[in-house]
Amino acid sequence: MHRRALALPALLVVAALAAGACGGSAPALTDPGEILTKAVETLQKAKSLRLEATVDGTVKLDLTGTGSGGDIALTGTSLQADIDIEKASARLNLAVPALLGMTAEVIVVGEETYVRSSFNPEKFQKSSTSGAGLPVDPTDPEASLKELQDWLKKPEVDPKKLDDTSCGTKSCYQIEIDLSAEDLKALSPEAADLGDASVVLTLLVEKDTLRPASMVVTVTSAEVGELTMTITMSKWDESLSIEAPPADQVE
Repeated sequence: MHRRALALPALLVVAALAAGACGGSAPALTDPGEILTKAVETLQKAKSLRLEATVDGTVKLDLTGTGSGGDIALTGTSLQADIDIEKASARLNLAVPALLGMTAEVIVVGEETYVRSSFNPEKFQKSSTSGAGLPVDPTDPEASLKELQDWLKKPEVDPKKLDDTSCGTKSCYQIEIDLSAEDLKALSPEAADLGDASVVLTLLVEKDTLRPASMVVTVTSAEVGELTMTITMSKWDESLSIEAPPADQVE
């Protein structure tokens, strides 16, 4: 009897622990606006990350200034950026094959920016990068979230949650924002310069961490061209060492 009396509470404890383990995950989110807001909240708490971007497609540009633009293939354009959010520093490498094979290296340390390109590869050019002109104060997370929430509430935005999808080894929420030319002009008068361009944003957010995993921006326009930009985010909170270039490499 004593063994059975001791065994029963033990079994109940094991059952309770098992139930807790099976049901311990947070419930899945269904509101696309909430998913995007939480993704931004997670991004604001990050210490560092790597951002990689690629561009595919063509754009109509008037590089000669004659008023008759031609199609420029931007396929192969790439950007890799290691960003230390805590220390307000970053290291970027950009490649734009369509612009005479241009490459560029950018180092940001605090409010100082150093740029060196393949057009002038010997020295970095130094400039100030004060954030005073930014539309949202990066030092005020609550203001940034309020800006996002207000933007998501605009009728032109109307984010939609698509079926969950895989993102690497994880499962991701998938959110789409489809903006017509009229939507863009209503959201920003400056968008009138884009003519008939429409934009589709597709964002993936990791379900377990709520970190943004990737974003695909597709621009379609008879006047501007057709472009697809793919942005991925990885290497969260890894240690980075980003320093200004040596003085003898700066002019």
